[in-house]
Amino acid sequence: MSLRKEIEIFENYSIPKAVGALVIPTVITQIISIIYNFADTWYVGLTNNPAAIAALSVSMPIFVLMAAIANLFGIGASSVISRSLGAKNTGKARRAFSFAFWGGIAASVIYSVVIFLFRSELTYLIGGDTDSFDYIQKYMFWTMIVGSIPTVLNSLFGHLVRSVGASKQASFGMSLGGIMNIFLDPLFMFVILPKGYEVEGAAIATMLSNCCATLYFFLYLRKSKDNPVFTLNPTFAFEDKKVWSDVFSIGLPAALSTTMAMMSNISANALVSNYGSVAVAGMGIAKKINTLAFNITLGLTQGVLPLIGYNYAAKKYKRMKDVIWFTLGIAVSFTMFCVILYTLNKELLVSFFIKDEQTIYEGQRFLSIIALGVPLCSITYTMNTVFQATGQRKKAFILSILRKGFLDIPLMFFLRTYFERLGVVMATPIAEAVSAVIAFVLFIPMIKQLIQEEKTLNLH
Repeated sequence: MSLRKEIEIFENYSIPKAVGALVIPTVITQIISIIYNFADTWYVGLTNNPAAIAALSVSMPIFVLMAAIANLFGIGASSVISRSLGAKNTGKARRAFSFAFWGGIAASVIYSVVIFLFRSELTYLIGGDTDSFDYIQKYMFWTMIVGSIPTVLNSLFGHLVRSVGASKQASFGMSLGGIMNIFLDPLFMFVILPKGYEVEGAAIATMLSNCCATLYFFLYLRKSKDNPVFTLNPTFAFEDKKVWSDVFSIGLPAALSTTMAMMSNISANALVSNYGSVAVAGMGIAKKINTLAFNITLGLTQGVLPLIGYNYAAKKYKRMKDVIWFTLGIAVSFTMFCVILYTLNKELLVSFFIKDEQTIYEGQRFLSIIALGVPLCSITYTMNTVFQATGQRKKAFILSILRKGFLDIPLMFFLRTYFERLGVVMATPIAEAVSAVIAFVLFIPMIKQLIQEEKTLNLH
């Protein structure tokens, strides 16, 4: 596969068509990812065991650390690759691709070793208790120790392949893992393994699914030998050390954002765990439902990153601005719809995952609050993608630490004093509101500068 067709998307497609070509496959990937995450919780929920569901909820933050590794190398390299292609520098794009691949493997090995050595201490640190301890240990082993490399590479390859405009291929590979997980979950949870091993069955299914998705990407790269960007040759990774700093400068804020989200979830689980496994399970289900809006918005914004980066480097500022406003409009409209949907159907949505009445009650209360932050989050996601795509590392860094960690964790402790467990989730919409305002404050000077540069180019 050559680059000609993909560059056509970046340069000549209409804005709606270009955004659609890149975003629709990415959003589909996120939807499938959500469905298979829902499937884990739904299948485990069939046991009506709050401790088992709580185990999935408290394990998720450190599982997400693998996404942080993928974002560190994947989003960082994606920005470098798309801007390099816009500047007609395929050599730099190739070096960034190689560095991201080998760096991702090295980081995932280190991650799995750390989890293996400190898994018992981590279990209690993230909010586990005596009821959920064994479930968490088994989930960690299969998904984070055995499955770290394929899990990281699946997401990493998605970013890298999408960076050259091959969004459909990236989407298929990442979706493949999700689809397989949906079918493998019941097989391992209720057929192959005995009763009581449902959490372990879900973990094994996740690990095997990511292995299959990673294998697809390897086959796809082998088939695309004529693409000048795709290479797994480690020598290219060491040809230009400046590429390392370029990848890290953008990838680090993206990874930090995911890591801070993990810290935020760990804090929330730890604070709510004082109210028992039912409260943790209720909050976990509410957050799981809320990921529908969050992840689709994330897919929407990540999908346009290569398009923004390419046109920024090619100095096509008007096209870049049109992409930004079009994407923002879609993101805000969609998330407002989600808030209405959640508000009107909260009992139905929570009861889909578990039939325990007390857990349903807690889940409804949590969902009503955290859903309010989604439209505000769509603004921050869009602005942060712009900063990542254009290499605005300082602004990307500021937004990365604001939403999750810097603002919401102190608010959790403060609000819990007055509103108990509901105060923990009240921190989310408040932090999102502050972050959205700051995102616009950081974006306005940038857009003014682009308008000025556009006028200068037109004069010449």
